[in-house]
Amino acid sequence: MSNTSVLISIVICTADRSASLQKTIASLNHINYNHFEVIVVDSSSDDSTLKMLDFIKKDVNFSIKIFTSQIKNISISRNIGIQKSSGKIIAFIDDDAIPPTDWLDKLIATYTLYGDKCAGVGGTVRDMTKAGYPLQYHQGITNIISNTIPIRSANVINYNEPQGFWFNGLMGTNSSYRKELLEKINGYDEFFEYFLDETDVCLRLIQAGYEIHYCDTVVDHYPQPSHNRYDQKHLTCWYSLAKNTTYFALKHAYQKIPLPLLLIRLASLLIYRCLLRIIRLKFTHRLSNQILWQYIQEAFKGVRVGWSAGIAWHYGNNEKILNTKRIRL
Repeated sequence: MSNTSVLISIVICTADRSASLQKTIASLNHINYNHFEVIVVDSSSDDSTLKMLDFIKKDVNFSIKIFTSQIKNISISRNIGIQKSSGKIIAFIDDDAIPPTDWLDKLIATYTLYGDKCAGVGGTVRDMTKAGYPLQYHQGITNIISNTIPIRSANVINYNEPQGFWFNGLMGTNSSYRKELLEKINGYDEFFEYFLDETDVCLRLIQAGYEIHYCDTVVDHYPQPSHNRYDQKHLTCWYSLAKNTTYFALKHAYQKIPLPLLLIRLASLLIYRCLLRIIRLKFTHRLSNQILWQYIQEAFKGVRVGWSAGIAWHYGNNEKILNTKRIRL
């Protein structure tokens, strides 16, 4: 794979963040690698993002293709981006992040280094809204229940075993994949409308016999409010977190871990990931008991839906999984 001849498609999925998206797109003007296109998939509630994109087209030196999705589902948007992309490599970045100028160069160099078995490459993400710019993700790994160690030190072990318990993972805002291999595994699982979407992709690529690798490139992340959060601690997506945690664990661990042990580990993870964090909001954000109870109810509903879909996945009941995707709070 030549370091200069490969077309890279940069896919940005966005929803109601035209101001931060504009900054992200403007930053791509400074990318050293010049053989790339930009695919924007917009799920905004109004046309402000489309108007902004039309206005700035004249100020960028690369091609922008714009598509829309009526559903706020990151996996659906990413699958649209994959389908519409022309590049051999698809690089994802969030609409509130800024890449370094050598971002694409380092991604491509890593594919070249590891060869055809390398299905995905990503790097480090740091939070630019907090003092000291702490790392959000650095050479992270996840297990088949979805426990994640997001930050590991240098010279760590790679986990690319198809039958392994732990596996290499990437953070969506600094991730890339070979398009042909994303298509081979049928893209993103659209049951994951938010959270664990890229984790599921990484695991399925590894299970298919390919590898996920890290490279030394750091994307600056400026987390913005969205329909999933008011701020980084006050999330509003408890249904999705509980649903997707449950579904992921059943999808990938149901036949690999004794059921009693799986239930214990899944329950512990849900308590930590959802219940304790909801309760903490009482003290950090002084939320009313009514709102907290609403969040808890949403989490319990998510567990029920995720459980049903996870079991259905193993027994080939795809229609049941599709129906659970349509459930709205």
